[in-house]
Amino acid sequence: PWEEDEIRRDRVEPQSVSLSWREPITGAPGANGTEYEIRYYEKGQSEQAYSTVKTGAPAVTVTNLKPATRYVFQIRAASPGPSWETQSFNPSIEVQTPGEAASRSRDQSPAVVVTVVTISALLVLGSVMSVLAIWRRPCSYGKGGRDAHDEEELYFHFKVPTRRTFLDPQNCGDPLQAVHLFAKELDAKSVTLEKSLGTGELGTTEALLAKGVASRVVSDVCFPTGRFGELCCGCLQLPGRQELRVAVHTLREGCSDSQRLSFLAEALTLGQFDHSHVVRLEGVVTRGSTLMIVTEYMSHGALDGFLRRHEGQLMAGQLMGLLPGLASAMKYLSEMGYVHRGLAARRVLVSSGLICKISGFGRGPRDRAEAVYTTMSGRSPALWAAPETLQFGHFSSASDVWSFGVVMWEVMAFGERPYWDMSGQDVIKAVEDGFRLPPPRNCPNPLHRLMLDCWQKDPGERPRFSQIHGILSKMVQDPEPPKCADTTCPRPPTPLADRAFSTFPSFGSVGAWLEALDLGRYKDSFAAAGYGSLEAVAAMTAQDLVSLGISSAEHREDLLSGISALRARVLQMQGQGVQV
Repeated sequence: PWEEDEIRRDRVEPQSVSLSWREPITGAPGANGTEYEIRYYEKGQSEQAYSTVKTGAPAVTVTNLKPATRYVFQIRAASPGPSWETQSFNPSIEVQTPGEAASRSRDQSPAVVVTVVTISALLVLGSVMSVLAIWRRPCSYGKGGRDAHDEEELYFHFKVPTRRTFLDPQNCGDPLQAVHLFAKELDAKSVTLEKSLGTGELGTTEALLAKGVASRVVSDVCFPTGRFGELCCGCLQLPGRQELRVAVHTLREGCSDSQRLSFLAEALTLGQFDHSHVVRLEGVVTRGSTLMIVTEYMSHGALDGFLRRHEGQLMAGQLMGLLPGLASAMKYLSEMGYVHRGLAARRVLVSSGLICKISGFGRGPRDRAEAVYTTMSGRSPALWAAPETLQFGHFSSASDVWSFGVVMWEVMAFGERPYWDMSGQDVIKAVEDGFRLPPPRNCPNPLHRLMLDCWQKDPGERPRFSQIHGILSKMVQDPEPPKCADTTCPRPPTPLADRAFSTFPSFGSVGAWLEALDLGRYKDSFAAAGYGSLEAVAAMTAQDLVSLGISSAEHREDLLSGISALRARVLQMQGQGVQV
């Protein structure tokens, strides 16, 4: 319907191309159509891998292109009656995207103008802020001073957006059209399914990845079953590229519309992320009877299973080395405005290079608030959920921080189940009563303190992921405690397994417990205050120790560590919360 010279190249950038064209002549095929379909691909790959974009206007801007690459574009219009397949594409036109260097040279002058205008605007804005701050300063004869919260109102916080915002699939009118904005359409012939790993419920792509089939031998990693999805491992062969091992989640023919939409929503979500510690989407197959989501293959499977299989083989420093990358990924997701809602070690995957990546981006019925009270495959989501999620069904970046604290605990505990064999309801009660997980064996004190910060009951008191990432990075770079003289340096805390946690059943009295801590000098103080049983000691707080007259900060720290271990053991043995 169009000649090549009737399609205008309005703007050509290194990563985007803007085209426009005239509307079809009245009476021509597609003349009364309300949509246009644009198909584009790298020259020489027309039959193997191409993408499409639909629009209701005779113009389009195609993004996410490669610099210095020649692309082929084709356009067709569809009438309300006939299907797309009855319409033909116009003759191909070719567009060469410029390189980054050429684009920078061309845009140098506008960049200078923008810089000058921006600096001027910031100077004016700074002056206005100074005037407002002075004007709002309280007078000495006014109604008393402002508190800390009021003082914070004097400051203005600005955040310049540096990345795109997450697009919620629920806000997309047509998920099929939206998914092609972020995901590459693959030719089904380029995907080879080698082995079926069973059926999988919608939204459990991480289960496929976590299956961990190496050399076509199924590992011991378990994953849930479902009704209409199939999980496979396979290979992706694109022209001019080496064969790539991939994980494939398929949607069987005959699925309902809601299942299809949820499946596309998962692909749309994953396709928006581009981070080295987030599972990478290779592409989708949406044409034909079988839909596919194709992701990178993670050979070591889920993190919790990987840690259990290698318990005792990794040092504490190696375990800690897994955490900064995950924190970086969560920082990236939170800055995009994405809330994970289901962060756990089982939804972190491990590659052949021992790189940990976040997965589990499916959204389905299990995201409802009441889902936190259910049990999936023997795992209660309450073990990872924040108090506000359990009580009000509220999810936020702060609730993800709470879950990340549990993930850190899982890593240092070699994939041990959080809260041991306690039921979900017992965990909910214990958390509400103030119980927090004690440090795993050989977990550094600073790392456990970071976990406790993540488990603050008030969401506003928890650190942000940017802070968590910075703290973990420093811990990994400087894992050793500061050196000091023996007379002044506090001794490091005894590992958890060497303390009351592992030997609690052998203690016959509070005195025996204190002797095990080399703090028998406080027997009389504990007895005089009425702490005659280990259960009573397990409920003690830091303020209680001060009330006993224990002035040594080192001794209080040792006692608190022992009390935390006692508390954990009491909960493990009795399955009930302890007031603190």
